[in-house]
Amino acid sequence: MNDLFMDFLTSLLPEYQMQIVLYGNGPMLLLIICFLVHLCILIGSPATISLKRWLPVIYTTPFFLLFVFLMTKDHRLLYSAAVTDGRSPLDPLFLLLTVLFVAGYILLSVLILIVSWFRTRELKRKKILLSLLLSLFALFSWFVLVTSLLQMKDVTSRNAMILYFVGYLFWGIALRHLIGKHDLMPDYRKLFHILFQSAPNAILLLDKKGVIREMNPKAKQWFEGIPRRDILSHFQFDDQQNLGDRLALFCQGKEHEAQREVRIYNPSRGYMDLIMGIDLIEGNGEELFVIHLTDATSLKETERRLLESERSYKYLAHHDSLTDLYNRTGLQVQLEQKIEIRELFALVLIDLDHFKPINDTYGHFVGDLYLKHIAHMLTRHAQPGDLIGRIGGDEFVLVISCMDPRIDVNTMVHERLSLLKKHAFNHEGIDIPITFSAGVGLFPKDASDITTLLKIADEAMYRVKRASKMGM
Repeated sequence: MNDLFMDFLTSLLPEYQMQIVLYGNGPMLLLIICFLVHLCILIGSPATISLKRWLPVIYTTPFFLLFVFLMTKDHRLLYSAAVTDGRSPLDPLFLLLTVLFVAGYILLSVLILIVSWFRTRELKRKKILLSLLLSLFALFSWFVLVTSLLQMKDVTSRNAMILYFVGYLFWGIALRHLIGKHDLMPDYRKLFHILFQSAPNAILLLDKKGVIREMNPKAKQWFEGIPRRDILSHFQFDDQQNLGDRLALFCQGKEHEAQREVRIYNPSRGYMDLIMGIDLIEGNGEELFVIHLTDATSLKETERRLLESERSYKYLAHHDSLTDLYNRTGLQVQLEQKIEIRELFALVLIDLDHFKPINDTYGHFVGDLYLKHIAHMLTRHAQPGDLIGRIGGDEFVLVISCMDPRIDVNTMVHERLSLLKKHAFNHEGIDIPITFSAGVGLFPKDASDITTLLKIADEAMYRVKRASKMGM
């Protein structure tokens, strides 16, 4: 169970560690130790009845200090994600106060139970208080042990946090067993029921057959409108495995990840991205699955938007915004890949003739449409493995893969480019012909690098252009 719980804590999305610690684990830890004192006051009643009026102070003091820290200090100073060498990523003062509150509240709980044990005359109650006192001593000893290991740098701060929570987890299980064993007053059961009902996460209790026995209000809210028998079928995992099979593997010890990302769909609420944890406990003589779900929809949506922005940025960085062809940078990346695998190719540099008169006669808007038409024609007649790009205002590049060295490259290029001349650009019934000059550079025959290859193709293109003007 330790391994499962550690996996659950350490496998949370690493890019959100600061938010999880400052807004999740930190407040939850403070809430646990406040509940600890509260429970000891209730269990020690009536000897501790006078301490009930201090409960507001006990609850508000740590949370007030946490609020002050969050409001007065930059979050990156409170939790430095850059610290990975074993030291605590928390601000030293923030860490000190947290440790003092945890240790102080555990000691306060111990003192409350000791006072209650001395003042109680009932033998059964003394036995209960002594059992609780021993469990708290064990918890405090665990806290001191982990803190000592942390100070001696035998464990990292991250592992220490996991060990603290493991201690609280087992103490909570022992406390639950003690309450069931000694049949404490219904008020205590009611308190645990309140904790279950008010939990901010969705919790489902299932039997070994996968039948849902109980759900807390948050779970009922998330699955509202779905029949209880159909809820498990709404769990969607990336590996397409259903929840029933996953629970069976968990029982067999083959499901090593106790925490997974899952998506559920509720017709009335839409899709929700969740972090799902699984535990197996024993209650009333039978084993029950505890499935707890944490809403990560906003975090996953932010992650998706960031990934989409990154893809969009990469696309814009490598493509021409007018024609959607590769730009100079994009072509260079693609050509470097071809050169790396020593693929034979011909680089054709195409320079449009008379493009300026088109802009002057018809306007830049029509000029842009003319360029897009040429890009469309080049793309339409491209073959697998070809690359097409626009590297200047009226300059295009066509990269033709020629794996067979016996092929006459110049003849192949001529045939490919002649298709452009057959598809004039039509604007409002007027055909605007496509005229151009082109030069070819071969890899690796003419050059073995991109810069030289472009230079050779450029020189060949200008020779064609000059010859065309002299022919006129």
